[in-house]
Amino acid sequence: MLNEPKGCAAIPFEKKKIAVFGAGGYLGSTVFGFLQRAGSIYGTGISGLSSPRALAATSTSAEALNKVLASSFKLAYAGEDLIRLIDTSDVDHIIERVRSYDAAVLGTTYQLEKRAVTLNSYEKTPNDKTYDFYLDEKYGAWENDVPSDDSEYHVQLFMNAVQACLESGTIRHLVVIETPRTYDPQVFVNILEEAGIPYTYIRVKGTLIKDISFSFDKGVKDSLAISQYRAGTIYPIDAEVYENERPIYREDVAALVVQSLMSLDWQESRILEVSSSPNSLKNFVPDSKSRIDRDWCVGSQLLAQSLGEQTVSFGQLREMGMATER
Repeated sequence: MLNEPKGCAAIPFEKKKIAVFGAGGYLGSTVFGFLQRAGSIYGTGISGLSSPRALAATSTSAEALNKVLASSFKLAYAGEDLIRLIDTSDVDHIIERVRSYDAAVLGTTYQLEKRAVTLNSYEKTPNDKTYDFYLDEKYGAWENDVPSDDSEYHVQLFMNAVQACLESGTIRHLVVIETPRTYDPQVFVNILEEAGIPYTYIRVKGTLIKDISFSFDKGVKDSLAISQYRAGTIYPIDAEVYENERPIYREDVAALVVQSLMSLDWQESRILEVSSSPNSLKNFVPDSKSRIDRDWCVGSQLLAQSLGEQTVSFGQLREMGMATER
């Protein structure tokens, strides 16, 4: 069967629970929203019971998440049962909040914002401060007095999250989004390789933009072009090539994350390079007979098709000695 799913949608009655790190960021919130919709529809293999779970450092992220859900997902809402605050410096603390979950979505370098630790969470004194972390950014975040994007803080945060997922004993697959802030992607890939958890690493070849009027019923804007790298090795994207690429919508990347969980084998690792398709789509306008309530994302089948048709990247060809320089 063409594009038959190999991920969680392959056995839809075995519903999988997904955790999202940095869900207060716009991209993280949109991933959460799509997961929440997918969990309400049979056939996706994604659980809607205590899932998805938003992981953040302070209650600021919960407020930001619910703003996105309310505006983009028809007044959807994440209650306290779906949100957990974590001390990102404490692996054991993270483990307790991802245990019993089957997969997790992470970013590489998050946007940081210095905030007071939420009372009755993990504070030691009433004046404790921490860095909330957003995938990939929260509009209006105050970025003064935070570690720079090339700081070791980001590497340690990522390492702690991956280690917690590994030691949870239940996480079987990670989906990692390379954010535009990422200074050295290979560092994060190395952490994944050393941990040994199968992963899907998504890097976007082009500027990320936002559809300011986005609603889930508009569907995807771009079917996306996807190339695959061998897991463990990542090649730098030439700055000139990057600047010449067409922009990619954050909403399409979020939908791709969810579709990859459904379509791709969780037992394998891969690096996906994503760029805009030569044939971008027009906004979906449902007719009177359309039942968008049956779709977690309108047009998601196009993303499933793109994942099924992923090509070997130039870097992979070069590695195999099959590419020629121009």
